[in-house]
Amino acid sequence: MADERLPRDPLQREAAVKAARPEAPARTFIHLRVHSAYSLLEGALQLAAIVGHAVKDEAPAIAVTDTNNLFGALEFAQKAVKDGVQPIIGCQVDLAFSGEASDGQRDRRRHGPEMSPVVLIAASEAGYANLVRLISKVYLETPPGEPVHLTSAMLEGRSGGLI
Repeated sequence: MADERLPRDPLQREAAVKAARPEAPARTFIHLRVHSAYSLLEGALQLAAIVGHAVKDEAPAIAVTDTNNLFGALEFAQKAVKDGVQPIIGCQVDLAFSGEASDGQRDRRRHGPEMSPVVLIAASEAGYANLVRLISKVYLETPPGEPVHLTSAMLEGRSGGLI
């Protein structure tokens, strides 16, 4: 019997059983579209909980891509690094593909151009700097009465280092 060859001590037995198991494959999936409580009406988890789940899942990295803001980016990066998880910073932003409103297919309560959400992820320091500038432009240059959104003109010249 295989059981007879195992040590009698429970701790040594557990270690021997673990050593005999084949090694688990490396984690290949990383969440790149996570909303925290900073995504109003969309996310409920606090940043510490998000990082805690990543640690529990043994994820090497995790992204936080809150909607139209980077309010939690610094806090997220600090918590993730402290717990040994690579932070990936990004933002989900509404992108207006044209300057004109659609032909009545939209919700009539919202005015402005037709928009679709896109996720921008900072792949480098330059990308993070561009992301910060873009999110600032979104709030400073969106006409009053329209929901904040990114335009292709804002994106021109500021896409370096972004995925």
